[in-house]
Amino acid sequence: MSNSENNYYLKDGLLYKLTGSSMYRVSSDDVLNDSSKTALLIDDTYFFYIGMENISTSAKKLHSIAANYLNVLFPSDMVTEYGVFQHSGKTIIYVINQSLIDIIAENTELFTGFKKISTPFLEQCIKYNEFIFSDGSKKYRLSENMVSLIEDKDADCITAKDLFDTMQTVKYSISLPGIVKKSAMQLPIAAPAALLAVIFVVMIISSISEISAYNRVNKYYEDALLKVYTNLGVASSKDPYGSLLQQSKSVTAGGTSERILSILNNLNDAGIEGIMFDNINIRDDDIKISGTATSFAQVDEIKNIMENKLQAAVNVDDTKKTKDGISFTMKYTKAQR
Repeated sequence: MSNSENNYYLKDGLLYKLTGSSMYRVSSDDVLNDSSKTALLIDDTYFFYIGMENISTSAKKLHSIAANYLNVLFPSDMVTEYGVFQHSGKTIIYVINQSLIDIIAENTELFTGFKKISTPFLEQCIKYNEFIFSDGSKKYRLSENMVSLIEDKDADCITAKDLFDTMQTVKYSISLPGIVKKSAMQLPIAAPAALLAVIFVVMIISSISEISAYNRVNKYYEDALLKVYTNLGVASSKDPYGSLLQQSKSVTAGGTSERILSILNNLNDAGIEGIMFDNINIRDDDIKISGTATSFAQVDEIKNIMENKLQAAVNVDDTKKTKDGISFTMKYTKAQR
C-alpha cells in the first residue's frame, strides 16, 4: 500500500492501522486525533452483496430501483439500510448489517473524519471483472458483472489481506447512514460562503437603492420646503424657519397678535375631505390660499372657517371649474380688517 495513504480497517468491532498487508490495533482516540487519516476500510462481514442488472440512470432513480429489487427478494423489515455500487458496467447492492448501523450510531464522529469509506470487496470490484472473494464466512463470485454466493469450499478466493498486499489507494467511497465524509464536508462550508457573498451583494444593491429612494424623497421635501420659504419671503434669511415663526406672531395695528400658523393648523384640523391646497402665501399679515375642492360648497366652507378664525372678511378672488373639481383662490389682507 502506498505510503501516501493513511488508512484504517474496522473488523469485529475493532480498529486497525494498515501498513501494507500488516495491521495493528489502535483506539478510537488514536483515529480521532489523526488529522492525516485518509480512508476507512470496513470488513465485508458487515455487508451482504447482491448483484443487479446494470442500469444507466440517475443516482436517485437507481436507489429507488434497488429498493424495489430488495422488496422482491426480502421482507421489508430485513433490509433497513443499503446502498448501490456502480462502476465499469457493474451494479451491486450492498445491504448494511444492523451491527454496523449500531456502531455508526455510537461513533458518528469517528466515521465522519475519513475522506473515503469503502470495503475490500468493492475495491476488488473496481480492479477486476471476475474473481471469487471470501469475507471469512461467505464467498462471492463476480462473473459477467453479476454477484452470486457460492458454496464451493475449495474454490480459490481473494481475501481482504490479499487486497491490502496490492492496493495502492482506496478508489471508492460508499454511503453510510448519518455519515457525511470529510471530503464532502467542504461543500457545505463553501456554499454558505458563496451564498453569503451573494446576499452581501444583494444587500449592498438594496441599500444603495434604498438610500437613493430616501435621497429622492428628501430632495422632494427640501424643494417643497424651499418653495414654502420662498412664498413666505423668508428663503433668503439665515434662519428661514425662525423668521417664519417670528412672522407668524406679527402684531397688528389694533395691538392684537394673530398667529397665522395656528390658523392654518385649524384649517388642517377641520378635516374637510376633498380639499387640496396648492399654494399658501403669507406675507406679514396677508394670507393668500389657492387650491382645489370637489364643489363650490366646500369653497364656501373653507371661506367660513377662515373668517371665523380671523374674525374678518375673506375674499374669494377666483373660482374655476376644472376636470379635478373647483380651483379657487382666497385672500385676506390687513386692509380688510
